[in-house]
Amino acid sequence: RHFAQPKSSRMRRVALLAALAASLSGVHSTSSPSLCLAAFQPPPPSFGRSAGPRTAVGALRVPRGRLGMPGGSDRRPGKLQQAVSGVGRLASLFTGAPAAWRGVMRPRKRRTPVGPQAMFTGIVEEVGEVDEMLMDIKTPGVTLTLKGDVVLDGAYEGCSIAVNGVCLTVTEFKDKKFTVGIAPETLRLTNMGELIPGSKVNLERAAAMDGRNSGHVVQGHVDDVGEVVESWPDNESLFFKVRVPQRLMQYIVPKGFIAIDGTSLTVCETNTAESWFTFMLVDYTQKHVIIPSKKDGGKVNIEVDVMSKYVENAMKSVNERLEKLEAKVFGDA
Repeated sequence: RHFAQPKSSRMRRVALLAALAASLSGVHSTSSPSLCLAAFQPPPPSFGRSAGPRTAVGALRVPRGRLGMPGGSDRRPGKLQQAVSGVGRLASLFTGAPAAWRGVMRPRKRRTPVGPQAMFTGIVEEVGEVDEMLMDIKTPGVTLTLKGDVVLDGAYEGCSIAVNGVCLTVTEFKDKKFTVGIAPETLRLTNMGELIPGSKVNLERAAAMDGRNSGHVVQGHVDDVGEVVESWPDNESLFFKVRVPQRLMQYIVPKGFIAIDGTSLTVCETNTAESWFTFMLVDYTQKHVIIPSKKDGGKVNIEVDVMSKYVENAMKSVNERLEKLEAKVFGDA
């Protein structure tokens, strides 16, 4: 029946209906049909950022309270908002408004919060203790049970916790204790095999991607084990010299990042020929990590800055092309 009416009559009815719904919301009200009809006209071109066309559909915005009244804090669409949304969509269909304008008032979907990712900062949250260590009969792996408090806040089965800088998966937790499994490959590349009941360990939860990072990007993927050569005090600071495999020295630079047993530290000096570097612990750090307990000859987990690996990988193709170009230009000379 509506379609049999003249177009101007349909427009007038729809505009009045939209104006009535808007006036009920207390946000946009007008009694002039001509103003309502003018509101449906497309806007002039805009070269800046815009919230959308100024149309009656876009103007019918109401508060997001549960009942559609001002002051709602739950941000859920109310009944009035849903009603006005339906009117706006209906108006756009009758007036031939572009499809992009339809659903302007459609309630927004609630976003699912993103949980923590398996990335660490190297800022140790607490010093834990090994409670039990069991060898797996079927495989050379190990099941490790540790005591922790802070790191179990917000924990769940399958979450990641760094133990001495090694990213491990929590299989179960209860009464301030949690269990993780250690694979044979992890035992070969880390100092985890030296742990015994009562051993102290650095613990850190996985960091949220939108949280602060007071250290640096630590993956929890240990590259190899280093050996403490010597340590010495410097007023309140404590210096360490550590020897590492030669292949890691290209990633270790003065003032660069490095993770030692999961602790984000700054490299002081390096000696590539002798494969060692030094780092320093301030007084506060000494009291909150296990590194000061390491004696000469002690083993520490080493994770170099992953950014240096990405740079090396990106430069490989460039270096290959440069070598080919030099060979063409200079030949064997």
